[in-house]
Amino acid sequence: MSLCPSCGSALLQPLRSRPGRIAGEMLVDLRCPECFTWMQECCSRGELAALDKRQAAWRAQLVDAYERSVTESMEALAVCLCAAFELDLVGADDFAPRRPA
Repeated sequence: MSLCPSCGSALLQPLRSRPGRIAGEMLVDLRCPECFTWMQECCSRGELAALDKRQAAWRAQLVDAYERSVTESMEALAVCLCAAFELDLVGADDFAPRRPA
């Protein structure tokens, strides 16, 4: 249950799970976000826990990358705004509410 059989992606997403035929097994509906393949797989609760841990680690990587991107973007905007203030390109009237025509 670690790789998509169609494209080999490791980013499988569990959608639903229900008890399997054998005690301790779960029947899981999975979706691959890269090739959009849907599949069902029988797995143990331990395998589901391992998948959950992998997903939590990937989610943390995405959040970290997003936060770095936002920080870099805000820093770049602050540099531009500072330069605009220094060149007297921005004044108080730029922040006043617009009046209807």
